[in-house]
Order: sequence, then C-alpha cells, then structure tokens
Amino acid sequence: MKERRNNLRISAIMKEKGLTLPDLAARITVTDKDGKERTLTSAALGARINGNPHLSNLYEIADALGVKITELFPQEDQCTKAPAGMFKIQTICPSCGAKISASVTAE
Repeated sequence: MKERRNNLRISAIMKEKGLTLPDLAARITVTDKDGKERTLTSAALGARINGNPHLSNLYEIADALGVKITELFPQEDQCTKAPAGMFKIQTICPSCGAKISASVTAE
C-alpha cells in the first residue's frame, strides 16, 4: 500500500509490524445487512484508508494494528497544550500539502 496525501502512518505501522494489507483486512470484522459478521477485503480496507477516512474506520484500523488512534497520525498532527487552557493543533492539508495550525481555548 503506498502512502497517500492524507498523511496517515498506517502503512508505516503495518511495515513495522510485518503486516500486509490483506493481513490487516483479515483482522477487521464488520456486520453486514443480514447481521452476519465478515472480515474486510483488502480492496474495501484500501477504500476506507485512502482519501478522507471516517473516524470510526480509523478506530477499527488502530484496534486491528494494536495501537492508539493517535499513533496513526504523524507527530506534526498532534495536539499540544499551550498555557492558560489553550490547545494548538497542527496538521497538513491533504489537497495542497500546506501546514495548517489552529488554536483552541478550553472553557
């Protein structure tokens, strides 16, 4: 699986753990419309990873990899606490690659 511009570390973590995309897909079970559980195909998992994955999919992937969801994101995407209840969040735009920073104040 090649790295995508969404900047997630999924493929790097898979390499560290010696997993392929089919290996990871086999670790994720979903319930279909008939209430039957099944594992994902590698194509379905690839579609969930690429582009802008849904948060619930990221939780499933992190669980299947045995890591915290925050480990799926590169260090520069981490949230840091600033003084006086402020938090600074920095990430990379998936379209143009520009760094985006935001500050949030907790009340």
